[in-house]
Amino acid sequence: MRQRPFLLLTLILLSSPAFAQGTQTAEVGYISCPIRQQYVYLYQSLRNFDVLASPRCEEKVEILGRDDRLGGFLRVRTADGKEGYVPQAYVTATPPARPRVTMPDPPPPVPAGQAPILAGPLSRPRSSFGYDLPLLEVFGGYSYLNMDTNGLSTRRQADGWAGSVAVNLTDFLAAEGSVSGHYKNNVDFSGIAPGANSVAILSYSFLAGPRINFRPAFVHALFGVDHLRGSQPGITAAQNSLAAAFGGGVQWDIASKWAVSASADYVLTRHNILAAVGIPSALAMQHNIRLSAGVVFKLGKLITE
Repeated sequence: MRQRPFLLLTLILLSSPAFAQGTQTAEVGYISCPIRQQYVYLYQSLRNFDVLASPRCEEKVEILGRDDRLGGFLRVRTADGKEGYVPQAYVTATPPARPRVTMPDPPPPVPAGQAPILAGPLSRPRSSFGYDLPLLEVFGGYSYLNMDTNGLSTRRQADGWAGSVAVNLTDFLAAEGSVSGHYKNNVDFSGIAPGANSVAILSYSFLAGPRINFRPAFVHALFGVDHLRGSQPGITAAQNSLAAAFGGGVQWDIASKWAVSASADYVLTRHNILAAVGIPSALAMQHNIRLSAGVVFKLGKLITE
């Protein structure tokens, strides 16, 4: 008779929820990583989402509970005893079909402000324009010159060529040197110089100065010398003059090493126009317009910090 109370107490304990909860087997799950990801984050809490660990794909975990907030999370325990929350979608009850490949432990998460610079092309020094700048830009192409004759005849149009080299010193500043040649045949000065009705004129300019880049636009101020030569049967004369060109243009990249460019300049010279063909005259200022277009070849790389 004395054993009945003891047996009754034992039955009550076995049937109590607390005892059943302490002896039941925990549910098992496996980490299911998103595509192209080798691990997921285990959060310590759903309040501030501090990362506690990074379970790897297919790792076995014990499911301790569920939380339906924020789309649903599972509270799990990893094999090394860490307990935290992972998104419900990242845990499956299906065991892996093949042995799990051991992967190196992922690095701990780093706040964005302290993250290291990425390796590879993006880690190279960049310019203020967001891309690498060449050290040298070599231009060559066609050039047109509208020539001022100081009223001795109508303004003349001369065709020719132009070339330049720009050395980039900083993102915005470059040193530029240019040379150009323009040619015009059969110029008629017979109204003021009898017999000067078939004059061939050529002009070479050698200029240099600063260039300011705004990418794709640029402006420059160039200074130097202009060489003017005139000839007709039996007569040839030449002279040099100080010259200046003020203007700018645009340059569009078409490949990693190539670009196209177009520019316009106001060109000042100071020549004796008739003296170029052997006829005495006074010095005068010429106000010329020069248009150029061609291709640019880029060399080297300007390193900027």
